[in-house]
Amino acid sequence: MMRAGAWLLVPLVGIGCATSPEQLDRPTNVAFGLDGDVYVADGYNHARIARFSESGEFLMEWGEKGFGRGQFDTPHGIVTDDEGRVYVADRENARVQVFDADGRYLAQWKSAALGRPWAITFGPDRHVYVVDGGDQDPERPRGHVLRLNLDGEIVDRWSTSGDGPGELDWGHGIAVGQDGSVYVTSLRGRGVQKFRRTK
Repeated sequence: MMRAGAWLLVPLVGIGCATSPEQLDRPTNVAFGLDGDVYVADGYNHARIARFSESGEFLMEWGEKGFGRGQFDTPHGIVTDDEGRVYVADRENARVQVFDADGRYLAQWKSAALGRPWAITFGPDRHVYVVDGGDQDPERPRGHVLRLNLDGEIVDRWSTSGDGPGELDWGHGIAVGQDGSVYVTSLRGRGVQKFRRTK
């Protein structure tokens, strides 16, 4: 059943080649802070996180191209937790970086088992879920869904690369329902798959 209603487009920023800090260029993901602010992973060309108010006012940015703390190489996914921390899937640096709400660096999660994180979300169980979308290097993990605690420790890992049921062919997006079911999209392969914990 559809309900009548109206939606109003509120342009946050201009899109295209950047001439000022509020301009985005090929952003990859958004997340919302506890205060309603919007965090944008401006990933492909700017390698930064931009923060806007609900009304679209540019507030701040952090990050630049690189592999040091607070630097990024394709920040591809972003999520906030229930305490306001910001988690960034720093895809080409094969890590997750953690910041406070004002962009101050807190930690990085990087391990051989993490692979290359393409997407990230926060679940109702207060765990972080990451999709290792894939890598050109066959020696590195690929096609996994990982569940991490807030210290960055992997507590669950499932799926593998492939195009069969339960397999991921370049997993690209992730969401967790209130019942704990995990939904993952793939660039190639089976579209959206649902995973449910059995134990």
